[in-house]
Amino acid sequence: MLNFSGQTKKRVVNLGNRGRPINQTGSKSFLEQSKIQRLQREEQRQREKSGLVLQSHIRRYIDLTNSGEELKLEWISTSGKWHSEQEWAKWLLQFEFLCKWTLTRQPVPELELQLKLVNSSLHEHTFSLTPRQFNSLINSLSVLIEKVDRRKDLANDQKVEITEECIIIIHYLLEQYGTFESSKVPNLISYLSKFIITNQVSKLVKRDVIDMVFKINTHDSPENFLVFLSIPNLFVDSNYGILHLNIIRNTLSSPEVNLDNLGRSALVNLLVNYLTIHGKEEPFVDEDYYFVGSVLDVITFSIQKVDDEYEDEEDYNPKEKAGVGVLPVSSTVIDTIQMLYTSEFTKQAISHFTSKSSDDRLSKAALQIFSTLIFFYPPSKSKLCMLITITPNSYKWFYSKLVSHPIFAAIVKAATEENHDYLKKENLDEVYKFIPDKASIEFFWKAIYTFEELYSYWLIVSNDLESFQDDKLSLEEVSNFLIFLRALCLTLIFFSGISKNYFHQFDKLKSISISLLNQLYMKNLRLRFLPDDFWKPKELTFNIDGLLQIVAEEEEKRISEMDIDEEPNYEEYDSIFNSMNSSNIRRSKVFVASSSDTLAKSEVLKKLPFFIAFKDRVKVFQSLIELDKQRHMNVNPFSFVTSKLQADIRREHLLEDAFNSFHNSGSNFKQSLQVSFFNEYGQEAGIDGGGITKEFLTSVVTEGFNPSNDLHLFKETLSDNQIYPNDDIYKSIHIGKDLEIQQERLLYLKFLGNVVGKCFYENVLIDVSFAPFFLNKWCNDNMKNSINDLNYLDNELFLGLMKLLKMPESELNELDLNFTINEKVDGKNYLFDLLPPNGENIKLSSSNKLSYIHQISNFKLNQSLHIQTKYFLEGLYEIISSTWLSMFDSFELQMLISGGESDVNIADWKENVEYGGYFDDDITIKYFWEVIAEMSAEERFKLIKFVTSVSRAPLLGFGSLSPRFGIRNSGRDIARLPTASTCVNLLKLPDYQDKELIRSKLLYAIYTEARFDLS
Repeated sequence: MLNFSGQTKKRVVNLGNRGRPINQTGSKSFLEQSKIQRLQREEQRQREKSGLVLQSHIRRYIDLTNSGEELKLEWISTSGKWHSEQEWAKWLLQFEFLCKWTLTRQPVPELELQLKLVNSSLHEHTFSLTPRQFNSLINSLSVLIEKVDRRKDLANDQKVEITEECIIIIHYLLEQYGTFESSKVPNLISYLSKFIITNQVSKLVKRDVIDMVFKINTHDSPENFLVFLSIPNLFVDSNYGILHLNIIRNTLSSPEVNLDNLGRSALVNLLVNYLTIHGKEEPFVDEDYYFVGSVLDVITFSIQKVDDEYEDEEDYNPKEKAGVGVLPVSSTVIDTIQMLYTSEFTKQAISHFTSKSSDDRLSKAALQIFSTLIFFYPPSKSKLCMLITITPNSYKWFYSKLVSHPIFAAIVKAATEENHDYLKKENLDEVYKFIPDKASIEFFWKAIYTFEELYSYWLIVSNDLESFQDDKLSLEEVSNFLIFLRALCLTLIFFSGISKNYFHQFDKLKSISISLLNQLYMKNLRLRFLPDDFWKPKELTFNIDGLLQIVAEEEEKRISEMDIDEEPNYEEYDSIFNSMNSSNIRRSKVFVASSSDTLAKSEVLKKLPFFIAFKDRVKVFQSLIELDKQRHMNVNPFSFVTSKLQADIRREHLLEDAFNSFHNSGSNFKQSLQVSFFNEYGQEAGIDGGGITKEFLTSVVTEGFNPSNDLHLFKETLSDNQIYPNDDIYKSIHIGKDLEIQQERLLYLKFLGNVVGKCFYENVLIDVSFAPFFLNKWCNDNMKNSINDLNYLDNELFLGLMKLLKMPESELNELDLNFTINEKVDGKNYLFDLLPPNGENIKLSSSNKLSYIHQISNFKLNQSLHIQTKYFLEGLYEIISSTWLSMFDSFELQMLISGGESDVNIADWKENVEYGGYFDDDITIKYFWEVIAEMSAEERFKLIKFVTSVSRAPLLGFGSLSPRFGIRNSGRDIARLPTASTCVNLLKLPDYQDKELIRSKLLYAIYTEARFDLS
């Protein structure tokens, strides 16, 4: 390398990085420094190059601006002085240039003057625009609107003035020339839409803009036109007609249009705008059903009414993605949407759907409409379902379409011929392969969802006597459909991907399928039209230990939500699970991730419990109680003394003393009780090791649920003497009579709820038969009963109401009934309004007799029992979680309360007895069992109560009794009576060695009811 001194030096490159030590503070090596220098030189060159380009652009911009100013003067001076078409074309090209480089920077007055000059010139010239000139002129004005909108120096009203001038010119061009087939005006609609959305233009100009957009429509782009059509309140101020409707329909049929890209608000607005143009008076034609069906097909949410319109226009966002949930809308929107729920629209859609002459496209559109309207506006769902229900044979049409479809056939075949409980994924994929038409698959899932929603409604409004009438489904058809529905529900639970690719309302399909299956299950409980083993799974097995683990985890999560600060005691749960004979299930300190199969079975337990054997559910129920006991056990680790709730109870005032002692305990009533009984002779003998608690609970139940006690808390049904809350309490509250006394009665009801919960908690069976309509509310947290449950309360009233359904109008008029009911309170008649405040003015007629029947049933079964049941359940749920009871139906719950057998299983009893001082072949024991076999069922139950304090055999058999039923030899003194230690379920039986002596002594002991004095 040469340097300025003229001397040469070698350039030494240290490639090995040797010699000079690396700077420990982080200095770069020579190669790194060279690389950085090269990058810096390259960056400098790029910067210089960019500077030159920028200078060139600036010079060009200045030149174009100067040229534009000169051209503007020439353009103004030549306006209207054209002598040939070439001069006219030149003038238009000059205007296009000025729009881009000059006019947008002009002061507002000058720009308005220049635009008016263009407008007047267009009106005055005699030359015609070519397609290219028309398109260029439209684009130039679009560019002008966009550039003016970006100017920071202009006020908003100034921008609007300029925009309106441009709109006037564009509107004239479109009026004069229309749109040429090859014309494209991209994004013009988007620019124009802003001024309508923000209400910045006058009504007159808004009308011009709308007309203009309809002429442009797809010449901008179908998507932009669709977004424009979804502007809220677009057509409120003007009248539009069939021409506009056809343009909208044609746009929606464009392959470029994808409604999924519209947000929830935009979809609703698109539908409302279309219906607004259509109007309420004009009949709907086939094209209307196509359009409405296409829009509703992509809607997955519901709407609800709010009082206010869009408070802020920023709330409008057509690109907001649609999702599941509820969209608040204005009352104006609701009023317009109601057009889709009118009888005219619905009946015509049904005729399209069921008519053999209707084409597939029209039938598909009707199904799209029904499948969305069912959930779109929930308050109108019942009206829609009613209109379809009263259409003769509509259900049979649905059913015939469903049963003939290959998917239906495949699920039924899997359930019957192949003995599968549900359809496996591979089986369904195989079925789909043989259905090449995807639309057919979509049609099936929409049809099954819609049918289930409709049929569920029918089961609610119909009674058991008319559910299977001729124009609906017959009993045989329902039985066949249940085979499909049973397998479908399990398929939806175990294989959640069954229809998501073909039907985006999967969650709604799953929900209604499970709900409908539960409805039909309850109907079968009343009518018994299915085989006894119908609900028994064919191959599906339920591992109770695995279910217990999942249920226990869910319970812990529920408790954690109630008390977020409470730290779970995982070691405690380990010991609980070990003590439940559950194969030593172990838990980590993080909840274990369960398999999808186990989670699915847990879902079956919660939503379709009847698929799991009753005794298995009882085991889960009792295990949850044991889990809860361990959680709430309050033990002093130093003294090992368990805290107890103590009370002295007088036999003559048992319910009163029990209430005063424990009604404020709440969930603490779960703790152990220490009760001392007092009779007319003083305190009764006996140490409470559990037996006295059982005696106390059963005694409180016997007195508290006795309809004849002083408080009259309960009544009995007329036919079966089943217990339910006294409706006089509600009636007295309603008329304002003795409110303090009614409040006290309600508190007693809550306490009795505690007591029943405590009986569950301590596994104490009680001899009370509750009415099914009352138990329904236990299982489903105060659910509403239907007209079918009225049969249990008052069969005569039920049959009388059914007669109304067959009465002609003339006979109904003679009855002179209205929507009120007379009820007696303390011997006086009071009028209760069924439809306040105008029930008295609504006369019974053919059009409202079904409503009248349901209102009477609702009053009797729900309204007049609500407050009493609410208090009772509050007390019950303080001890027993409502989710635990939901595993059982009302009849099973009665078995859980009082035992399910009408007699004792003697063989099970003998196999689960522990002897003390006896052997099973001793003569006294042999005679004892012979006497037991010869007793009546009532006597056997009395003996069980004598020993255990519970008048029923254990629900899961004597093997589940803890401690086991015991018989102990109490000596050879044959003068003594048998005694019992109920706390340990022990019968102390003298060694009588004489059969008749055993019989007489046992019967005497169990009938004297001497309670604990005997022991």
